[in-house]
Amino acid sequence: MNRKSQSTGDLSAREQQIAQVYAQGESYQQIADRLCLAPSTVRTHLATIYRKLRVSSKLELRDALPSAATPQADLVEGFPERPEKPSIAVLAFENMSGDPEQEYFSDGISDDIITALSRSPWLFIIARNTTFTYKGSNVDVRRVAEELGVRFVLEGSVRRSGDRVRVTAQLIDGLTGGHVWSDRYDGQLEDVFDLQDEITRNVVASIQTTVHLSTIQDPVERASHPDLTVWELTMRSWHLLYDFDPESYAHAKTLLERALAIDPESAEANMVLSLINHHIAIMGFAKDEVPAMETAYALGRRATQLDDRNEYAHWAFGISCWGLLKYDESLAALERAVALNPNCSLAYGSLGTLLGILGCSEEAIANQEIAIRSNPLDPSIFFRFSGLALAHYMAGRYVIAIEWAERAIHRMPRWYFAHFVLAASHVALDQHEQASATAEACVAVIPNIRIRDLDRVPLKDTKKMDKLRNRLRIAGFSD
Repeated sequence: MNRKSQSTGDLSAREQQIAQVYAQGESYQQIADRLCLAPSTVRTHLATIYRKLRVSSKLELRDALPSAATPQADLVEGFPERPEKPSIAVLAFENMSGDPEQEYFSDGISDDIITALSRSPWLFIIARNTTFTYKGSNVDVRRVAEELGVRFVLEGSVRRSGDRVRVTAQLIDGLTGGHVWSDRYDGQLEDVFDLQDEITRNVVASIQTTVHLSTIQDPVERASHPDLTVWELTMRSWHLLYDFDPESYAHAKTLLERALAIDPESAEANMVLSLINHHIAIMGFAKDEVPAMETAYALGRRATQLDDRNEYAHWAFGISCWGLLKYDESLAALERAVALNPNCSLAYGSLGTLLGILGCSEEAIANQEIAIRSNPLDPSIFFRFSGLALAHYMAGRYVIAIEWAERAIHRMPRWYFAHFVLAASHVALDQHEQASATAEACVAVIPNIRIRDLDRVPLKDTKKMDKLRNRLRIAGFSD
């Protein structure tokens, strides 16, 4: 046993994880799917494991490993530890109206509660994009709490009938499954935001041993929701943002234009329309991305002017600056977003990407890690992965950059930027065959990809930008 412990101690945490599940029968592909890795990366890890442990077969590997005291599920899923401060996951409130069209109404209530709770620096709140992945399924609350690494889970339902609405909510202790607090609220539809304020305050009050009611000084923002129809149109568009395809974005633009025709001063409608235009530009869904970038910039600025305390408006404005080379404005906006909402994973992640663009690799990595920890199931997490790849690439840690770039591509094969970082990292390591294969794989998914597409997310240092372009040429990409 001492021999085994000493041998396995040479493995990294990731290598130990892969070794255990592979020895227990998982295939390359199963491990890749579970850990968000490319199968080739799993094979590379296993080759290193075999070399370190001096084994040549799965049977010898199984014998070389100590008896696993940790359940396989924990080894594979890597459940996060609970943070020291109170932590909450707010599940999507269930729509009890029997009308699928009201789904956006119940989602919106959950979303605003998450936003209000997240603004407290004394709470750790899991982001909506992660908690909403449990929507529509019967969940074991204790299992959810374990998977997300939180102590409390808030769940509820919304029943809307005519002009009246009933909201029920309950806070559950994820350790015991017991109810910490529950309540029911009835009111007129016009008072729905007052109901949200009351729910939010009561959730905080239920755990006031560590967090007082005063930590949320302001009620749920309603200045940007003057008309519920505008809100519903905006919520629908927010959902479409995560489809990452041109058809959905075209539909979202139509909905948001309707919303702004009703209320041109809706900060959220301006903000989401900015995001749609930004993603159209960076994802390559427009023949000429500059007009979309300029539109995103103008809409993002307007959103911050309409509601300077809306962290998502500052986030949208911050990322709209990149393609226009407005780095200082971007940094100020993203730092403002984080200051307004210390748990805004999107702002942390985008700040991390910006810092990578600026060449501040260690700060970039720290921000990306915060974003991934607070929002591990985010549908747009491939941006976080490619942001980490960029940060390590800029720091000259090309092997690590390759691993994160492969993770990003695994999640979103159409994300060209991850392909670029992957190919350039292989070139930097003189792995020209792998670089060429990366370029070919990218072109197969994105036939019209060109090196000039890198200008959608340009590095600030022009010399490093030129070097990156040259490495892409060596890999086989066309100008």
